[in-house]
Amino acid sequence: MKKLLIFFIVGIFIILLDFVFNYDEDELNIFISDQEIESLIYAWQLQVGRAPEPEDIQNIISDVVKEEILYREALRLNLDLEDRIIKRRMAQKVSFLREETSIAPPQLSELEEFFEKNIESYIFPERFTFTHLYFSAEKNGRQRAKEAIDNIAVNESPGSDPFMLGKNFVEKSREEIQRDFGKKFTEILIKPVFGSWVGPIESAYGFHIVKILKKVDSFKPSLNQVREKVEVDYYLEEKQKSLDSYLIELKDKYQVIINPKYLFNE
Repeated sequence: MKKLLIFFIVGIFIILLDFVFNYDEDELNIFISDQEIESLIYAWQLQVGRAPEPEDIQNIISDVVKEEILYREALRLNLDLEDRIIKRRMAQKVSFLREETSIAPPQLSELEEFFEKNIESYIFPERFTFTHLYFSAEKNGRQRAKEAIDNIAVNESPGSDPFMLGKNFVEKSREEIQRDFGKKFTEILIKPVFGSWVGPIESAYGFHIVKILKKVDSFKPSLNQVREKVEVDYYLEEKQKSLDSYLIELKDKYQVIINPKYLFNE
């Protein structure tokens, strides 16, 4: 029995040695096409800003060969197995390839239907044009803002602090204003007062006095006004539908085996 076990171990060892040291000849052939080399040279030129010298081209090719050799060795050693990052990248690549599947240009009726179904995404929001003066919270900003309102009332020039985003804002939506100043600042837009300085208005940075100059009401555009964006969104949705359909087809080929304790009923 002991001799049989030793014979079995030696046999396995010989098989492993044969696997390690005897490659398929095709696996030892590294072919790099002219198209790939020209693509790499073009990318190098864009990055460096000049045409490569012969020595540069040799280095480019040498790097590709090194990368291919190391890649094949990694596969031979099964380093790609159980690597979540590699799995994710390969899954993304399949997704990208599937998304590149040719999609027929939409008919006008299809585009109109898509536009109406997603009209909320294309409505132009109301926009405000305003100017402001900023007063840092660290420099008694609230009190200084009140004094600035009083000074303006008697035609005196108020002093203020520099504001990194500037003084004047033209046709900004509530979302953009909230992004720049914070949610509390946008309360001034609920019942806007036009043409007069109001404040102090608190923001994420401190305090302000604000003069709202103009408001442009929100409106629903025609398809022609936003057609380019609608077409892009249409293609993106169709690509996603194509990918989802492809995944459904693939899932039918696989059986998922997982511990029931990780399955949750919806």
